[in-house]
Amino acid sequence: HPSKKITLAEAAEALAEAASMEADSMATKQLAQNLDSLKASVDSNLNRVVQTMKSSNDNFDNKINALNQQVQHVKNEIGCLKDEMAAVRMLLQEEKKQKALERASKLAHHGSFDYYKYSAGETEPVERESRELAESTVGWFLLGQGAFLPSDAVLKTFRGGQHSEEEVDASNAAFRAKFSKHIEFLIRHEPRVESRNNGEFVIYYS
Repeated sequence: HPSKKITLAEAAEALAEAASMEADSMATKQLAQNLDSLKASVDSNLNRVVQTMKSSNDNFDNKINALNQQVQHVKNEIGCLKDEMAAVRMLLQEEKKQKALERASKLAHHGSFDYYKYSAGETEPVERESRELAESTVGWFLLGQGAFLPSDAVLKTFRGGQHSEEEVDASNAAFRAKFSKHIEFLIRHEPRVESRNNGEFVIYYS
């Protein structure tokens, strides 16, 4: 029967179409699976790259941090070394100063000169030698202190006790200048003379 044959043909075509659709579905499923696999592979590789980059950055940062620590350690060591060198230098300078002052004390008679002191109520001055004052001054220097200079010391006498305050001050200033030169000659270093508010003068090592 013709109608039967058409039905069978249609059935065959439907079956073929169904098979084709199933094949397409399987292909689509396979393609989807392949895409998922590819995506998973890409994600995996990407994560691996990210981790590798992160690890590299971490290693780089660690190396930088380690290097900075080493640099800081070296700086600290250099700082300590500088401090030690400064301390040694100060000790050597102090030792040199002490030896120079000890030598100066023994040689105080070199460059010594005579000067005069007027005692209160007396018209005639008392003659002194600067050696004694120099020895005493160097002794104070050894103790790290200054020494007071006599305010009544002068380089010349005044006949008959006739002298003005200005003359005494000028002669006392001349005495201080000459005595400072005497000390400088002994200690090989220019001392410092400081004026106090009460009119007294103190001589220091420096």
